[in-house]
Amino acid sequence: MLFSQTCGYSGEKEQTRVVRNDRETRFTALSDSGDAAFWVDFRLDAPIGDTYIMIPGCAYNGNRFETVMRCYPPMYTEEEFGTDVPVRMTAVPALAPEGDSFMDVTTGDMALPCVCVLRKSEKRAFMLFFGQGQHGRNYGVTLEQTGDELLIRLRAPAKRRLVYHWYDGYPSLREQPEADPPLEVRAGEETVIPHRVFTFDCADIPALFRAFFEKRSLLYSAAAHANLPFSRFWELAEAEQNGTHFDEKEGYYALQPVGSHPSWFAKWQAGWAGGGMLTLALLCEGGELSRRRVVRALRFCARWQSGAGWYYGIVADGEIHHDCFTHYEGKHNMLLVRKHADLTYFIFRQIEAMRRLGMDVPEEILHSAVMAANALKGMWERYGQIGQFVNAETGEILVGGTTCGAITPAALCAAASVTGDGSFLEAARQIGDYYDRTALRVGYSTGGPGEILAAPDSESCAGLVEGFTALWEADGSDRWLTCAAEAAHMLSSWVVGYDYAFPPESRFAKMGIRSAGSVWASVQNKHAGPGMCTAGGGALLKLYRASGDPLYLELMSRIAHFIPQTVSYPERPMYTVQGPALRPSEICERVNLSDWEGARNVGDAIAGNSVWPTAALMLTWLETPGVYADVAKGLICVCDHVNAWLEDGSVMIENPTAFPAVVKVMIESDEDRKRPLGLIWQDRFLRVRVRPGEVVRVG
Repeated sequence: MLFSQTCGYSGEKEQTRVVRNDRETRFTALSDSGDAAFWVDFRLDAPIGDTYIMIPGCAYNGNRFETVMRCYPPMYTEEEFGTDVPVRMTAVPALAPEGDSFMDVTTGDMALPCVCVLRKSEKRAFMLFFGQGQHGRNYGVTLEQTGDELLIRLRAPAKRRLVYHWYDGYPSLREQPEADPPLEVRAGEETVIPHRVFTFDCADIPALFRAFFEKRSLLYSAAAHANLPFSRFWELAEAEQNGTHFDEKEGYYALQPVGSHPSWFAKWQAGWAGGGMLTLALLCEGGELSRRRVVRALRFCARWQSGAGWYYGIVADGEIHHDCFTHYEGKHNMLLVRKHADLTYFIFRQIEAMRRLGMDVPEEILHSAVMAANALKGMWERYGQIGQFVNAETGEILVGGTTCGAITPAALCAAASVTGDGSFLEAARQIGDYYDRTALRVGYSTGGPGEILAAPDSESCAGLVEGFTALWEADGSDRWLTCAAEAAHMLSSWVVGYDYAFPPESRFAKMGIRSAGSVWASVQNKHAGPGMCTAGGGALLKLYRASGDPLYLELMSRIAHFIPQTVSYPERPMYTVQGPALRPSEICERVNLSDWEGARNVGDAIAGNSVWPTAALMLTWLETPGVYADVAKGLICVCDHVNAWLEDGSVMIENPTAFPAVVKVMIESDEDRKRPLGLIWQDRFLRVRVRPGEVVRVG
């Protein structure tokens, strides 16, 4: 793809010296300035209808979607209901679907400092990689469309014309000059803007993501940080869930400690936030008390299911509430489809786990799971899609489209495996075809969270990886392996790929928290988070085992290794701006790189406990080996907070933390990898005890 490159700066020519090459542009101030600015411009021929633009975690298809002004949490109006709904989101930084437009962001608004452009008719791609910033300030990144020309500007410092914040509760853009103060430089001071440009033949959007996936690993690195072994977290989490989260009267694990929070949302939620999902980890890894309570929780799920087979999204104090954020309580019976699909998938996995553990599976739990799977299959047969919001009583789609139900193929594959009913697998294949066409081919997935309308998000993307990987395991088709890989490449664009330099005075900087591996939420909610909402990473392990590509292990490791840094535990309590320390095993969802919630909150945990990161780490402990090795290939991957290496044909494990660790170790060969993992694979792990400071040899 042809492009032109120029540079510029404020002030007179005699005030700045410029030296540039193909990797950086270096500006040297020749005099003092109280308002300096330096920039590098790239101009491309990029007609709107023929160009796809991606900024990791920030913009997909240039965010050229319909925007509306909605107070948070946004919800569709009744006039917007329907099966054929356009992609609609709140007013975030975006290029317009038609005509001239611009968007100004900073490197803090993206998972990786990068802009990718595909000229579809030419099958040519342009990729621009750069750094975080200079002088303790983030670079500004502008995309500006004028006719068929696209301008990409890297600016030191950022100077946004419109700044994205939540103004009076509205996610939106306004003029806010004070957000980007002037830059002072002294004579002789240098300002460097790095820029690595790649242009290459590129067949389509999935090929663009594949190239990004490979280059992000080559161009960016991060330093691992060990503080809390997975096993120590697990001890705290199981004790906390049984000590404060189990509602003895109702028989379920609440999202917040029982009695601590009056909100409906703090009690039972099917799927999404972890309800009915973290119970899989408690069942497989927990003690006798946990297992008894998990069975009670699954019976609770079966009680709170409509006659049409749909699980209710929220239950509190014996009453059903709807996924409408109070907009339509008592009307429409709104259910976020993803909640139901999550829960269906995880209940079938728990049924399989109970069978493996020699436990009796109560008939009402199996019957409930089959009803839930039939509800998903019936929706597909009725509508040819899974939708985003459904009437839980009738199965009618209220809001269609999106990738909300991306995990549905995994749920139906699990149903087929547990019941032997091949019709579930056939429906899963057809739904997989649908998501291939409507998500992978177009370069964005949408609608995973219930409070972003249909903005592009990471949660639905993680669901795609899970769904396509399950399809590959179910029928062995290379087609599904390709789709799973393409979904993982897209997912990698949501994962922070380097250690962001937090402000020195921020909480995260003082605690030494390193951002690589945190997962960006959505283009609306501009923060990264600890883990995938809500998944453990087993699908990435399966994808490596099927493909042999170690980059999937690296992605799995990055995500898994980040999460324990943000856990609150007695020896290192985690505080938030709300005041009191979080309880042991609790985690705040915010990893703020962006100033979307104010500059003072960059590098801070501004909210209280969010159960889903705790659930994600519980599932990570369940599904992800702490150390994975192929001794013959000389390959080793470390996810847990330990050090590991290969020595004389053995795996060596060192525990650098202050806690005794039980490390799950998986040592495999090419022959071992021919056996699919299936729904439950705990028997594949060795469990190795390593005392603090100890080095243990395995094998």
